[in-house]
Amino acid sequence: QYLTDALDGVEMDLDIDRYATFDDLYQYCYRVASVVGLSCIHIWGFKHDDALKLAETAGIAFQLTNILRDLGADIARGLIYLPEEDLKRFDYTEQDLAQHRCTEEQRALMQFQIERARQFYRDSEPLADLLARPGRAVFLVMHRTYRAILDVIEQRNYDVFSSRARLGKMKKIWLVLQVLPIRWGWV
Repeated sequence: QYLTDALDGVEMDLDIDRYATFDDLYQYCYRVASVVGLSCIHIWGFKHDDALKLAETAGIAFQLTNILRDLGADIARGLIYLPEEDLKRFDYTEQDLAQHRCTEEQRALMQFQIERARQFYRDSEPLADLLARPGRAVFLVMHRTYRAILDVIEQRNYDVFSSRARLGKMKKIWLVLQVLPIRWGWV
């Protein structure tokens, strides 16, 4: 089922270039990201069925981060993943997005989207304790890395257009080093 869902998500990218509501976007995020996490936890091993919903939630958080990070590249391809209802709510138009306008409206929109993503990160945190040790380490690196991308976007005053928000090499190394005691069973 996860493979079928992932293929449906890829098909959505071919057929859909706008999402009216967050519920519509959620379905896309589930198909392209949550199913990857659900597949991974079955490989890593998990202790309780609660892990299934938590993995779904983490996938939503990861994909929302990807969407925010890649706004400029996506609009260049004619794709807008931000829900139309949110663009309207913050009075930020498709033309504003296409012209890479960093305005007060754009910053308010980005703050809202980042908080939405952070809530999914917070809600998915308990997953780590339900995973087998090797999977827990991988999950924590991914969780912390993607979350940190949101911090980078904020530090850049929400400018996701001039260059892609990414973590530096030393930050990535630090995030991996932090989970080695978990991976090796020291904690």
